[in-house]
Amino acid sequence: MRDPYAGFRSAVLPNGLTVHAAYWPKRPWEAVGFLIHSGAEYDPIGLEGLSHFVEHLVSQNANIPKELISTFFENLGGLVNLGATGYPDTTYRFFVPADKAILAEALSMFGHMLLSVQIEKSIEQERQIIINEFRLHYPAKFRFDLDLRERKALYAGSWLERFVRPFGAPESIERITKNDLQLHYDKHYTPANMSIVGVGGMTLPELIELISKSPFAVSKKGMRTPVPVPMTNVVPPLETRYVFELLKYMATETPVEACSYRSVAKIPGNVSAHTIRVFGKMLDKLLNEEVREHRAWTYSIGSLYWDLRYFHQFSINCGSLALKALDGIEEVVEDCIASIGDCEYLFKRTKERILAKSRITDSTGKDVCDVVLDDLANYQRIISLKEDMNNIEQVTMDDIRNLLRWLKRERRWTLITRP
Repeated sequence: MRDPYAGFRSAVLPNGLTVHAAYWPKRPWEAVGFLIHSGAEYDPIGLEGLSHFVEHLVSQNANIPKELISTFFENLGGLVNLGATGYPDTTYRFFVPADKAILAEALSMFGHMLLSVQIEKSIEQERQIIINEFRLHYPAKFRFDLDLRERKALYAGSWLERFVRPFGAPESIERITKNDLQLHYDKHYTPANMSIVGVGGMTLPELIELISKSPFAVSKKGMRTPVPVPMTNVVPPLETRYVFELLKYMATETPVEACSYRSVAKIPGNVSAHTIRVFGKMLDKLLNEEVREHRAWTYSIGSLYWDLRYFHQFSINCGSLALKALDGIEEVVEDCIASIGDCEYLFKRTKERILAKSRITDSTGKDVCDVVLDDLANYQRIISLKEDMNNIEQVTMDDIRNLLRWLKRERRWTLITRP
């Protein structure tokens, strides 16, 4: 079995910059990712969206116009991503031919952009673009209010209580000043708080040689943001159930013929993510059989899992339910969850399927680069496929049963949306 994550070699440059490289011989390309080990999680109170705002402005204030940066990569047949902000991280990427001269030029562009920018241009333009990005996701205020209600119910006292998405909200975005932007950039965009990942036809020594001759070799004061200590316990939500009546907020000319269901649990971060992964696959099977196949209440229902480092979020989601399901969906979900403790055969089959899928994974260089960036953002280390499979193999039925305590009805926030 090929393990594309086991072949990485790593080095730390004198200025604290970490480089990770996987050499794939004879590949004519190189996928490169840049990770800032800080994201929206580190936004100050009242300035939610600051990390995302900085990410927008980095390329706008580069020493080369943003349009020329994009043109450079497009003319080579490559790709460039000039920024994406998550809660633990901010990332940038490019994909180019594995040619030293080309890579040197690309690293020069990104080195200036990520370490030497003075944020002066396009601040008000990008502020309005970000506010429009918010409105794209929340054209109706009640949608934002519902997401914020969920956050406040589940995450009271935590940084996530302040966010619905890493881009913040119009009120906080309007408060951010030029000084806030530059201070945040200078604090977090430093070599010690940055990792570079390369996958493709360049060896680690070749990449280090190129990086050492680029602006990434600059000395700049800074430190790596620490890996959080996972929580070992979480308190129940402040509110466990909310019924939202859609037609009080939105008039329609035709009758609304569907409702929706969402139920979310906050799980301590020390609970194995692999246990949650197996549990989610088991629950999806039971929910699909009961809600779709047996009762024909929906086209699709399933779970989602989100690793937030301090804690995990596990949700059950059905965006469109038949109105006749309104009085029964909650009990059906509870019965499915409760029954998992007795599903030994389903547990065994689910693990086997997850492991079988892992054995025939065929990832591209860009895929591997992206997964490694996620690993480094969440754990500050690279997780091999072998380690991941070993962790799945070690999940027991007792682990699944122990997980159920965090998924009881009184520990979840449930939203019912009805006409």
